[in-house]
Amino acid sequence: MDEQTMQTLVRRLDRVERENRRWRWTGAVVLGGIAGGVLMGQSAHPTVANVVEAEKFVLRDAQGKARAWLETASGSVNLALADRDEKSRAFVYVRADGSTGLALYDKTSTRRGGLYVSADGSPSLDLADKEGKAYVQLKLGPDGLPSVSLIDRDGRRVGLFVLPDGRPAVGLVDATAKLRAALDLGRDGEARVILSDKGGTERAELAVLPDGTPRLSLIGHAGRLTWVGP
Repeated sequence: MDEQTMQTLVRRLDRVERENRRWRWTGAVVLGGIAGGVLMGQSAHPTVANVVEAEKFVLRDAQGKARAWLETASGSVNLALADRDEKSRAFVYVRADGSTGLALYDKTSTRRGGLYVSADGSPSLDLADKEGKAYVQLKLGPDGLPSVSLIDRDGRRVGLFVLPDGRPAVGLVDATAKLRAALDLGRDGEARVILSDKGGTERAELAVLPDGTPRLSLIGHAGRLTWVGP
């Protein structure tokens, strides 16, 4: 093989080598772009689990303090929200019997108010003092009749309620839950004041009849009417 032929082959090999290097560089750029696109796509659309299961979840703030927890125990589901001192201030629950509630606490962890629905579907609301004693209660009974109670320190209460026949009434209840006095409107529209003994037995009634006539009735220990006047 002469010298000219050798030079020609060398030039061809150099050209082929340069072309190979150029294609390798182009392929690397293309592959890098594809990899970058895949990574960017994963960053823009992260994989998120649709369901996370556990018996208890705790939410902590930037200082690591527990500020909320959700848990299930003994058939109940409970959600508590806490302040920055990790004291529970709001508590929501659903019990196994179907009753639900929302309880609110002050900074001393004393319950100051609550909204509840009992298992029979009766809702109620109560407000308490700084010692946790309820002084105001609002209820709607299973029969749909509303009542409002104002309670003193000894458990005596003034109740505003609606009777089963729809008549409004106001009652005074002692610490033993006995109705001692009541003011209501009679079935015929008369206004009545009823006084009872400590056993809850009606002993006296003062009424104004629909025609304006006053009436006083006194009742004996046996529950029998002993005097009516005038």
